Amino acid sequence: MALTAACGLGASADYSQTHTAQQIVLDATKSTGAATSYHITIDATTKDGQANADVDVDGSSVSGKIVGAGASVRIIHVDGQTFVYGSDLAAIFEASDPQAAATVKAKASDKWVLMPEDFWNTTGIDAITHLGKVTECFRTEQGLTKKGTSTISGHQVVEVDDQLASSMYVAMAAPHYFVRLTLTGVDTCITDPSITQETIDLSKVGQKLSIAVPAGYVDLKTLAGS
Repeated sequence: MALTAACGLGASADYSQTHTAQQIVLDATKSTGAATSYHITIDATTKDGQANADVDVDGSSVSGKIVGAGASVRIIHVDGQTFVYGSDLAAIFEASDPQAAATVKAKASDKWVLMPEDFWNTTGIDAITHLGKVTECFRTEQGLTKKGTSTISGHQVVEVDDQLASSMYVAMAAPHYFVRLTLTGVDTCITDPSITQETIDLSKVGQKLSIAVPAGYVDLKTLAGS
């Protein structure tokens, strides 16, 4: 019996062994797509350079930092309102509207600024809050093969690759969320056609994340009026 155990003959098969690559991806698609809260980091190579996102998502609310096109922006979107941190907003205005930049820097550099209602729709960040739409695409990936197991951020994961050289890392423990997605630009599931390479990391899936309207914010309309 000791010899059998030592050779692993008596050990029960783990999740990566008892499920096919297709079943593993389907499990991850279902569980991750059903999650309404999570922390997501995105590192992407685009035609315009590097772009990054590091945000909490809870339902339609988002809080965190977005980096791209030479700008680094702290942003909160909650209850249909979007807030940008003052010093970041001033930096954005610097090139296009120096006067507005000076006003924000003088009166709201250390405050959150309420943006116009249509601002959120111009950011492109809204797609992050619809993780189900992103993961649903993986159901139809072709040429899926298991590539072994490893550990990512403390989670045991099984790697599944597709025929387009993208990799999906799925948690071995139920409910089998996607822990990491590494996508190539030719992958039809990539989130933006301008992206040539993208890595998505997910954590805090299903956890309670408190995203609230920031205290002491100022309205951009008020600043503009002053």
